[in-house]
Amino acid sequence: MDIAGKFKRLKVVLSKIKRNLSLSGFENGFFPEVFVEITSFCNFHCEFCPSDSLQRKKCDLKDEYMLKILDELRNKNKVLSFHVLGEPLLNKNFFKYLSICDEYNIKAQPITNMAILTEDILEKILSHKSVLLLQISFQTITEETFKLRGSAVSFEQYLQKLEKIVFNEKRIASNVKIIIFVMNDMHCYHDKLWRMFSLEKFWAFLDIIDMWKEKLISEGAIEKSELKPEGGEFYYRERKDIPKDFYNRADEIKYEITPNLIVWVKHVGKFGMSDNFVHYLNNRKNNKYKIINIPRPIPLPCWSVRSPCVLSDGTITCCCVDVEGELALGNIADMTIHDAVTSKKRNMVMKHPELYKTCGKCRGILLFKKVRLKDTHSP
Repeated sequence: MDIAGKFKRLKVVLSKIKRNLSLSGFENGFFPEVFVEITSFCNFHCEFCPSDSLQRKKCDLKDEYMLKILDELRNKNKVLSFHVLGEPLLNKNFFKYLSICDEYNIKAQPITNMAILTEDILEKILSHKSVLLLQISFQTITEETFKLRGSAVSFEQYLQKLEKIVFNEKRIASNVKIIIFVMNDMHCYHDKLWRMFSLEKFWAFLDIIDMWKEKLISEGAIEKSELKPEGGEFYYRERKDIPKDFYNRADEIKYEITPNLIVWVKHVGKFGMSDNFVHYLNNRKNNKYKIINIPRPIPLPCWSVRSPCVLSDGTITCCCVDVEGELALGNIADMTIHDAVTSKKRNMVMKHPELYKTCGKCRGILLFKKVRLKDTHSP
């Protein structure tokens, strides 16, 4: 074997060692979090989301299935994320489930696109002791990019909703952390969809955020001393510390508005690129570019497979971005989450993702943040 061949083999071996080390403790059925899609219906039609290309039938998760899940998680110190696809607030039993989480000592993490989130609903969510984190799927930071959401509300109205959340008195007094997700993926695909995003537009969005921050400080809602720079590599309390080239890196930037209010710049490419979604993207009107899904030559460690996911039809999969359930482990109707996470298939997916087409094509959650993303999947 020549030197180049030996080097390539070494990279494969090191990748497997990293992956196996990162999965230590998970093979025995341990999991920190469960993702539950209580509905796959949504009041937005985002072009960057696979929701409108979904092949499985859209529905609410059966109440009996959710009650079964909640009962299994009872007093187990688990996190329940109301998140895969769909808008959780559209499920009529949403607050019923939060109340049960309160009773069963389950840590709840709802997510919402904010379209129907009023201040009254926000305060009702914050009143539940089980809610430790509320995630806002804000995503689009300009009027131009907001048009990708397929929403009936205007960007100005949408921004006003966010402002009301920021200045809500009960939110300020609450210990519940709120994360505002915004999108960064204009460098991942050769496509006009992602080219609408830029570093300049992100700085303009932060101009608004910083104005709100200064107002909160001037009104005494937060102490300026609490905002001094500190923290880790991917967490920032001062705008000047954010790397100027982060838009071309794999980093996910977390920027603090107040101690419990965070802007998190995420990679929308975390959606598994299923064949159906790729076909949907490639057949949009006036699309000048084509996305080609080519499996990664070396599978990368991925956090997603550590947490089981229950889809609205009851399918249990081992990955929260497996929106079509291609990695299905079974159905909650006739098995438990424990059955799913201790199954042979789940362990195989964790140890050998290269054996699964879904994992090979996914631009998933990279565990090792130093890996730079390059557009190797498109011409």
